[in-house]
Amino acid sequence: MKHKLTKLIHSERNTKKYYQKIRSDPLKLVLTIIQGLISLWIIGIGAFLYSDQHYFFWPPDWSNIENDIRIDTFIVLVGLVLFLCTIFGVRNRKVIATLLVCCGAISLSMATLSLLHVIMSSYWVMGLNVIGELILFSLVLLVAHYL
Repeated sequence: MKHKLTKLIHSERNTKKYYQKIRSDPLKLVLTIIQGLISLWIIGIGAFLYSDQHYFFWPPDWSNIENDIRIDTFIVLVGLVLFLCTIFGVRNRKVIATLLVCCGAISLSMATLSLLHVIMSSYWVMGLNVIGELILFSLVLLVAHYL
């Protein structure tokens, strides 16, 4: 019990040092805020897709795969883990890089699917999603570049 309490105190000190370091460097502060926004954006995408199981409809043969609840759960989990890593100051570059790669893949695949819906089924409302997903991808590239 005493060992766990000591470990908790040391981790709290490290967290305070980490946030003091972020506050002293404006670039790290901005990148941390952007990383938090990316994670919340990914959680929002996953939650929306989780709630709407008929969002993707083209091609009709693939709609069951595109609207699969397991993919939506994976998207939410990626966003949640990235958010927790951002909040708790995880400094392992491989973990953050892997999560950012997943976020980039999610955003590009969503942009591609939305663009295919716009082109093939003339559902123009999804055109705004393409722009939003490409903005998300550019933010992921920005954070990953300075990682």
